[in-house]
Amino acid sequence: MAGTTLCAAQESVERPPIVVHFADGSSVPLRQWTLSYEYFSWPQGGSQVEGTAGRRSSADLWVGKKMVPLRGSTLEIEYEPVERERDVDGETRTVKVPSPHALKLVEGAKTTSLKPDPPHRELMAPSVDKKMMVVARSLDLRGESLTGTKMDVCLLSYTSLVECGETPEHQVTQIEFPR
Repeated sequence: MAGTTLCAAQESVERPPIVVHFADGSSVPLRQWTLSYEYFSWPQGGSQVEGTAGRRSSADLWVGKKMVPLRGSTLEIEYEPVERERDVDGETRTVKVPSPHALKLVEGAKTTSLKPDPPHRELMAPSVDKKMMVVARSLDLRGESLTGTKMDVCLLSYTSLVECGETPEHQVTQIEFPR
């Protein structure tokens, strides 16, 4: 077991730092980063109250059944305003908030458009019993700033129960992945 922990730690240490850009114009380099996929599982036919949350990490972007390598590319997240109900000054109001609607992967002169679809259960939760329901909740970027601050940034929400990047300082617009 100790060998597994050491190997996982070495893998994240050996990855070159990435640069994360936000909608407010700020950016932060992250080292020891990983993409963390959160999911929720519960018994088929049972109540979600009986469920548990889980996570799986990767250096690749998982879209549907595809594993998309990110090394040497730039991931762009495009947003569009959607209406959501929010508590504003004690009243429930409908407001417009940014929601990711498209991903673009730029590698040199080549640009690939991707839908922000949730990962397939075989990628996200391969060890979860097939008799369990599995639902993707979010894609988070976890890492450490160059000054040692631990960061956990929500990139994509796959359910209305999780909300990501509603304000410019939390809204990731671009991530640069070096070779």
